[in-house]
Amino acid sequence: MDNENEYENFTDNDMRYEPAQTGKKAFIRTRSAVAICVVCSLICGIFSAGSYALIDHFTDRTGTEGQASYFSVAASGGSNVSSDASKTAAGTENKVQENVTINAENVISPATAVARKVSPSIVGIRVTTVTNYGPYGDYSSSGEGSGIIYSSDGYIITNYHVIEGTVTSSGEPNPNSTLSVYLYQSENESYTGTVIGYDQSADLAVIKIDASGLVPIEIGDSDTVNVGDIAVAIGNPGGLEFMGSASQGIISGLNRTIQAESSYEDLKLIQTDAAINPGNSGGALCNAEGKLIGVNSVKLVDTSYEGMGFAIPVNDAVSICDSIIADGSKSTVYLGLEFNENYTAEVLRRQGYPEGIVVSSVAQGSPAEKAGFETDDILTSFNGTAISSTEDLIAARNACVSGQTVYVKVYRLTLQGTGFIRRWTGDYIDMAVTFD
Repeated sequence: MDNENEYENFTDNDMRYEPAQTGKKAFIRTRSAVAICVVCSLICGIFSAGSYALIDHFTDRTGTEGQASYFSVAASGGSNVSSDASKTAAGTENKVQENVTINAENVISPATAVARKVSPSIVGIRVTTVTNYGPYGDYSSSGEGSGIIYSSDGYIITNYHVIEGTVTSSGEPNPNSTLSVYLYQSENESYTGTVIGYDQSADLAVIKIDASGLVPIEIGDSDTVNVGDIAVAIGNPGGLEFMGSASQGIISGLNRTIQAESSYEDLKLIQTDAAINPGNSGGALCNAEGKLIGVNSVKLVDTSYEGMGFAIPVNDAVSICDSIIADGSKSTVYLGLEFNENYTAEVLRRQGYPEGIVVSSVAQGSPAEKAGFETDDILTSFNGTAISSTEDLIAARNACVSGQTVYVKVYRLTLQGTGFIRRWTGDYIDMAVTFD
């Protein structure tokens, strides 16, 4: 088929494609179309002007009444929007601004609701320790963290590493440390806290203050948590100065295992990207309902990582803390020793000494001092149990009761000889310790 005659064989009943035509007939049709367009334009213009007047009147009225719940934002990311299509034939730009009205009235984010609900159940914790350096005087140091009100009568959950300064290396109360607890919106008033007990391997501790009518946190279920759930962390990042801070993120992962010295060995942690900073330790990780799902504990700190925090699942925390509270009602005996943990059993063995733990200080008036302990003694046996770590001693000592007498064995080094001919020799010494 010849291209010039391609459309000549179509009949009236066929679909038609008409190329541009000239002549009177085409001119009449054009005038009709123009007339229709003009009429439509006038109608649309009148309708648009009326609508704009109504909207403008309504906007001015709501603005005059101070309705803070309405916000005006520019469309397309700017206050003035221009395009090639808006340019006139003379080359000038016809600038157009489109306003989008957002009604935020009565809208509360999950984080807002959670913060209002949970903040009264979060406390600030400060541990102050005074160290004596002999002729150089005393040195005071302090550390701050967070805690979670567990019961209305003053039991509080926190991390072991938050209150670690109140405990000696032998697991006994440190007489040179004080534990202060600050309630929500009461930064200028503190309560004296008492350590009820702790589980170092789980990095959990329970403390108690003499108070009543507190607001305990609502306990959730960490077994129902899913990756992607909203997570809100509430605590004191940076310490008491920023007490009651909230950060929102999601649950990033479950059943995470991390390597940390003597902690989290048997725990599967919750991973979150909600901001957790120093001072947040011991604070709450909550779901969108404001229920506790984890105890904030540790953050991965490395320039290669961002937003990787970890929390102890609440189901594990509750089980451990309930046991601590139950055991805390039992009286424990006081020995009065601290140990140099740099000298592990392996280090002592390599240096030719018997395995044990090295005494670094003996408390005045303590049962240990009365028994005859001295600094640098190597404790090797306690009440018939071989001792190679402070954990061994703590377990053996906790089996004792007030008034009981136990027998211990230490290896003591003495410097013998006179003049330039002197040498260290060691001897085993048996002692009896009677607990008050």
